[in-house]
Amino acid sequence: MKAEAHLEVYRRFQGRLEEHRWRAWPILDAGLRVALKQRKALLFLFAPIVIATIVFSVVVYAKFVVDGLESDALGPEGATSLEGMAMQAVIQAQIGRLLEVVTWMIEFVKAMGFAATLLVAWFASGLLCEDKKAGAHQLYFARPITRLDYFLGKFAIGSFFSLCAMLAPLLVISTVAALSSPEWSFLKQEWDLIPRAIFYALVWTTTIVSLVLLASSLAPRRSFAMIGVFAVVLLSEAASGLLGNFIDPAFLVLGIVNDLNALCYHIFDKPVAGPPVPVGLAWTGVAVTLGLSWFVIALRLRRMEVVA
Repeated sequence: MKAEAHLEVYRRFQGRLEEHRWRAWPILDAGLRVALKQRKALLFLFAPIVIATIVFSVVVYAKFVVDGLESDALGPEGATSLEGMAMQAVIQAQIGRLLEVVTWMIEFVKAMGFAATLLVAWFASGLLCEDKKAGAHQLYFARPITRLDYFLGKFAIGSFFSLCAMLAPLLVISTVAALSSPEWSFLKQEWDLIPRAIFYALVWTTTIVSLVLLASSLAPRRSFAMIGVFAVVLLSEAASGLLGNFIDPAFLVLGIVNDLNALCYHIFDKPVAGPPVPVGLAWTGVAVTLGLSWFVIALRLRRMEVVA
């Protein structure tokens, strides 16, 4: 029999085949399209982060507005010495406000850690196990996509939500502080806060997304992967707390949250509040976590490619 082409439903391809420079892009694009359709989950998981960002931004704005009113109430320059002393006191108070805002931003990052972890776990815990369950990885590996391309695409999906939860609020708060501070004092004196925030957000994102993908590569289902992520985080924190308090404080490095909090204070160049974890040990703990996660993920992806 001779096949017939029905032109009313079939059109010849008129374009030009071209390979994308970043081969992981189709995976990222498809993953984000699917994830962004979960509107209820997006609303529920992003709501605490958005509300906290708005509230904190309003508080920062109010702080700087009060400082501006106090400064304007002193009158023109060159007044009496008493007014000069008052002006100097206001300037010192303003510097204290700047440092207070930076401290608040650090506490904001620590407080949003759980909400951001829940967000990443929800949207990234099924990236590997659901593909394996549905056999979708066979379609990916049948195309000119390597295991590295596949991993980078899945990693980029988790990183998108992580940066939305950790980096975007810090940039919003920094922008509000810069715009509301008198004579751009926040931007002049704390200009390096933005690159520090970007660097810490990248460190946090790399660590948490790697842990979530590790759980997704080992678990048979998405729900098990989510349970595994929080089990690892909570149990490591509990074990490190017990060992650190009763045996040696160095055991606090076993908790990944302790390591990230220590790096947060180090990157933002602020003194550590609470049980200290040496910066060197904190970097070592994060490096070991990343190395172990990537090693196991590589083994699992190799096995998935062989099966495919």
